[in-house]
Amino acid sequence: MDPAPRSFNHINPDHYLNRVGNTLPRPEQGKRAWMLAYQELDKKLRQGQGQLKLCLVCGLQGSGKSSWIKQYGHGLGDRIIFLDAALPSRQARSKALTIASDNDSRAIAVWVHAPLKLALARNALRPPEQWVPETIIQHTHELWQPPQLDEGFQQVIEIDAAHPGMPPRRTWE
Repeated sequence: MDPAPRSFNHINPDHYLNRVGNTLPRPEQGKRAWMLAYQELDKKLRQGQGQLKLCLVCGLQGSGKSSWIKQYGHGLGDRIIFLDAALPSRQARSKALTIASDNDSRAIAVWVHAPLKLALARNALRPPEQWVPETIIQHTHELWQPPQLDEGFQQVIEIDAAHPGMPPRRTWE
């Protein structure tokens, strides 16, 4: 049986990993988690009949994406489905944007922008079942491409991870 996500509007592939301690998921577990997350996204946006908006919250592991959603996501309204994952490149974000488009849903990106040093420091403080190897975070940093409007977003909001409650660093529309 697959675990339910933490809330109706917060989808994170990690919710499907069932990690215990610092045991890392095998590649096939990661692929399955993404498949389930995309299925959940498609189902929820389909049920919303074009009335829900996808908010893709991306950034380095440890940048504070989940915390930002919990603390500040409500400020974007109540007709939003949050997809919470690193998604470091256009290619990595394209499937979620296709799902949104196929369901006549608008999409916005929230980039929780953290310097590598801050992400690594926060990651070191995580509980074992949420900890990510530093090499993976460094690789994500090397792959990073900031989200852009021409990917299919109606808006891109850049949040300073060191000061998430402050106004956005930048917003593109």
